Amino acid sequence: MSLLPSNFSRRRIALCAAVLLASVAASAAEPGAAPPAGDADAQVYPTRIARSFTVLYQMQRGGIRGSGEFAWKRTGDAYEAHLKGTVAGLALINWASRGGFDAAGVAPERYVEKRLTKSAREATFVRSESRIDFSGSAPDIPLVPGAQDRVSWLVQLQAILAADPAKAKTGGRIVMPVVGVRGRAETWIFEATGAESIRTPAGTLRTQKLTRALRKPDDTRAEVWVEPARQFLPVRIRLTLPPFDAPLDMTLADVSG
Repeated sequence: MSLLPSNFSRRRIALCAAVLLASVAASAAEPGAAPPAGDADAQVYPTRIARSFTVLYQMQRGGIRGSGEFAWKRTGDAYEAHLKGTVAGLALINWASRGGFDAAGVAPERYVEKRLTKSAREATFVRSESRIDFSGSAPDIPLVPGAQDRVSWLVQLQAILAADPAKAKTGGRIVMPVVGVRGRAETWIFEATGAESIRTPAGTLRTQKLTRALRKPDDTRAEVWVEPARQFLPVRIRLTLPPFDAPLDMTLADVSG
């Protein structure tokens, strides 16, 4: 796949990559304080966790294009997950999660964000002590049941929908604590907004759309299109952080596994 038009100069490529990197970094900024351990919105759902798969995405923000990959590998009682996004040969998204499973579904143990020119940051889920540690000087926060990181939430959402397909229909609602690497967590509330047929490089797909309900004006807007025919695989992901107009959009190009 050609990532950018052939007439782009090296300088324009670097500028476009820098703009997209700033957007991705902002989308992971995690505004707001960590929710308390007893957050009334937090819930535990039945789950049906997917087998291993790899999804290739076409990635775009405005006129800037690239490619993405979401790899989920499940081996016995453990998993590894990796979300990558590349523009002009630069890995702008390089996020990895590993862990296992518990009564609440996917149970992360370590989440790492690798960055182009800076050291990696990570969050460690210390389940024996019900807390989450962060690299750097960020203080620990409580580990609540069902808490996910910024990669594992995609599989957890899919697993909840596979166990209860009615939640993907209009009016369905899923509440999920999501943790990044900066010492904060947010409660993400997904609301099902109906069926949509979407065009992708892999063809036209019949999907159900879920959208994150925003609690604050500066929340990251997350929209996910899942395909019931593939056990609610996320075939399109769109993230928007105000005040940016152009979202970061990842659309299915191919899938294996």
